[in-house]
Amino acid sequence: MSNIVKVSLRISGRDLTLACPENEKDQLIKSAKLLNAELENIKDKNNALIIAGLGLANKVLNGKSSSESSISSESVDLQILIDKIDSIL
Repeated sequence: MSNIVKVSLRISGRDLTLACPENEKDQLIKSAKLLNAELENIKDKNNALIIAGLGLANKVLNGKSSSESSISSESVDLQILIDKIDSIL
């Protein structure tokens, strides 16, 4: 069983500290970078997190990759991404 660690992130200009298992820390940081990259491309800032979440989920379901990291439906559990986005909202 992995130790729980705190991870400081900055998403859409907001500083967040989240707790996660130590073995998931790197994935959480990469996920935050990927989310920020998506958010930068969205003009509708009122709904940016929702739009970015849907865009990322669509990429996962279609097996597309991003310049930040390659995401495939085999390596990412969609429910984990949804839970992380929900925790930010």
